[in-house]
Amino acid sequence: MDEVTDILECEEALRAAMLANDVEALTGLLDDELVFTGPDGQVLSKDDDLSVHRNRLLRLDQLDLYETQIHRIGALILTTTKATLAGSFGSIPVDGAFAYTRLWRWSGSRWRIVAGHASRIA
Repeated sequence: MDEVTDILECEEALRAAMLANDVEALTGLLDDELVFTGPDGQVLSKDDDLSVHRNRLLRLDQLDLYETQIHRIGALILTTTKATLAGSFGSIPVDGAFAYTRLWRWSGSRWRIVAGHASRIA
């Protein structure tokens, strides 16, 4: 398989894990050095991100990805994608369109997200 196919499969695995709050799958997809900036500007580590899913603070009923682009930057892969979300974070409803940037690096025997950012766009 080529890198584009691999990364698209990783993006789909991430989507499925987020919808299911699958902490085990997310553990494998997130690099131990993850730095993720959420739509509210909060910076999260891997442990922070996993805690959100473990405690089911983020519950997604819909997570539809579109306009995914993949760019190689040296040994890293940068993805940009847009998503339509519906669900809740704690008691706060979450819905609308979001843009995501993720930086994937080869770690061990798989691609893992080492950095990411999400912004609400609509």
